[in-house]
Amino acid sequence: MLKVAVVTPYYREDAAVLLRCHESVLGQSRECHHILIADGHAKDLFETSPRTQHIKLPLSHGDNGNTPRAIGGILADRQGFDAVAYLDADNWYDAHHIEAMVAGQAARGDPLVACKRKFHDAAGRVLEMKEREEEVYRHVDTSCWLVARPAFSLLQSWLMPKELSPVCDRIFFHKVLHDRWRITAAGCRTVHFQTNYLPHYRSAGAAPPPDAKDSADIMKRANDFLASEDGALAFRRALGFSLPKL
Repeated sequence: MLKVAVVTPYYREDAAVLLRCHESVLGQSRECHHILIADGHAKDLFETSPRTQHIKLPLSHGDNGNTPRAIGGILADRQGFDAVAYLDADNWYDAHHIEAMVAGQAARGDPLVACKRKFHDAAGRVLEMKEREEEVYRHVDTSCWLVARPAFSLLQSWLMPKELSPVCDRIFFHKVLHDRWRITAAGCRTVHFQTNYLPHYRSAGAAPPPDAKDSADIMKRANDFLASEDGALAFRRALGFSLPKL
């Protein structure tokens, strides 16, 4: 049976948010393990058990969880797990998420499986919207991947330049495409995504929170970095290929 680890980096999220995430992993219909990596701000919420590991890094890394995310994947590899899934700390799974993702992997044997999201506002209420790029699998959120062992070379791809950490899921997706890994589109919508992105609220016709992020500004900063000489060089060194623009 495929042995699955779910990796969650966390920073300063509220206890209730972290426990919602953790309990959604422990409550899966198919057994999996949860590797939680504290990025410099550990909380005493998680009891070590055969299905839970809690790693406490002494410092924060300021890269959107990429360093702890990569560490979690490396640990999963070295501990003999067959597949790695990710779950950001403010997100949570449907109870059958891992079961559906593993079934998708078994159906075709592809090393990568991708699913879709259900969107929620800052208070946890459902936002009636879908992301156009996600619907046609031109974008896969971090929490929507299952990476099987044949593609474990991807697990360190999160160690990208810090300037690109706000778009880390898009960089990871481009790395998957560049390396020509096969992807199964699971079709399930089993990841709950609590969004802070302005376009999602606009699409749902809902009032955004005051601190909502403008995706256009984030993409512009990432593309400006990629277009710079230093940025292009740093990207090639970290990812092994060139990406002029997202």
